[in-house]
Amino acid sequence: MNIIPDATVLVTFAIVWILVLVLSRVFFKPMGRVLGERAARLEKAKTETETALAGCEEDLRKIEERLREARAASDALWEQAETQALKEKSRLIQDIQTETRAQLEKARQELEREVERLKKELDARSGELSEDIERRVMN
Repeated sequence: MNIIPDATVLVTFAIVWILVLVLSRVFFKPMGRVLGERAARLEKAKTETETALAGCEEDLRKIEERLREARAASDALWEQAETQALKEKSRLIQDIQTETRAQLEKARQELEREVERLKKELDARSGELSEDIERRVMN
């Protein structure tokens, strides 16, 4: 069995090459171009996403930093208000104690004056009472 190349082999070979050329121009090159464009768009989207993510992380870091600063400022204000309230409380207590001492001193002096007045009145009345008793006894 001898295989002799005849014209059908050449025609088949030519048809395959024509088909390859036509398919490469009509199908494979446009498909490669579409896949290349798709890959470029995906790479661009990936880069933009990474950039946006980095920006979001930076914004988040800044927000957290400002939040820490705000908390620190709030704590400082709270401590300042508490300290001021304690000072005011101490001042009020001291004022009340001073006023109470003054009122006690005034009341003590008033009692002393009243005692002195009552002693004088009693002395004056004791003389009258002794005279009255003396008259009754003598009568």
